[in-house]
Amino acid sequence: MRRKLMLLVAAGLFLGATGAYAHLTGAFANFLVTVNDESTTERLKAEVAQTKKEIARLAPQIAKLEKSYVADQKVAVDKLQFYSEMGLDTWVSLLQQQQEPVDILGSQWLIERNLDAYMEELDKLYLAYKQLVATKETLEGHEKLLGMIEQNLQARGAFLADNPELPIEQLANYLDIDWMAEVEPALLAILAKDRALTEQQAATWASTQTGTASQPYRLDESWINERSELRYFFRSDHVYVVFQKPDLHVILIGQVLKDSSDAAALVFEAGFFNGFLMPETLIEELQGFRIPYAQLLQLPRVQAPFYLQQTSGGLIVRTGDSQN
Repeated sequence: MRRKLMLLVAAGLFLGATGAYAHLTGAFANFLVTVNDESTTERLKAEVAQTKKEIARLAPQIAKLEKSYVADQKVAVDKLQFYSEMGLDTWVSLLQQQQEPVDILGSQWLIERNLDAYMEELDKLYLAYKQLVATKETLEGHEKLLGMIEQNLQARGAFLADNPELPIEQLANYLDIDWMAEVEPALLAILAKDRALTEQQAATWASTQTGTASQPYRLDESWINERSELRYFFRSDHVYVVFQKPDLHVILIGQVLKDSSDAAALVFEAGFFNGFLMPETLIEELQGFRIPYAQLLQLPRVQAPFYLQQTSGGLIVRTGDSQN
């Protein structure tokens, strides 16, 4: 129903027109160059291809990690069962059988050495488990992002199929009306809300400790996704932000860059509205989240200089020379 109403409005705007649209201004005019230009979807298609490539690379890697982990886990469990069955009394009995102090000390050293080696094995097993979980989460993130990109491309096809043989000017005007009435006000409000959130709670966002001196904290995408009406996908090259309503689908593509000497911010470089490339004039109006450095300096083990590095599933606080 909304589509038909918008088309009637769009058609009405052209009554009495001279037929020359060269003087159109604003977002309406900017959309004209993207409606029938299939080359504007190349970036989205390239993202689909790259994401599928990453999925294909990660799948066998996960299988290999899982096989290794399961084998090491079985060895660890068998050893744990052995130590448990022997019990403390058995170890004490072995010590008591030794007559010479040097033999007692030797047996004690051997027992402690075996237990230390076992604890090291458990540490390695835990790290392998964490790597396996992280790789699985990365794969899951790629699969979800792939679905979002494909959905955006499908929206373009659905839009053109629903409005066959209409002049390009009417198609562009339809996009413009939907953008100004249904998307822009809501999107600007949500982005402003997310920006205020991260400016005030960046230290809370970075509360996940990584356990390494050079990368003491991680800002996981799940934190902001739980608090935002948008969906954020972090990858090492870009951050993808999805805004979605019935019949409306927006993907924004950007990077977390140094905003000033005091903060980093998500800066958008491209966007697609229902599969149509958004004009730069619209992208310039959108401001992503902002992370004040002062917030992060409140955290233990974070000292200047440091910088934020994009990675699959979030951001990492890295100590050292600033890179963004």
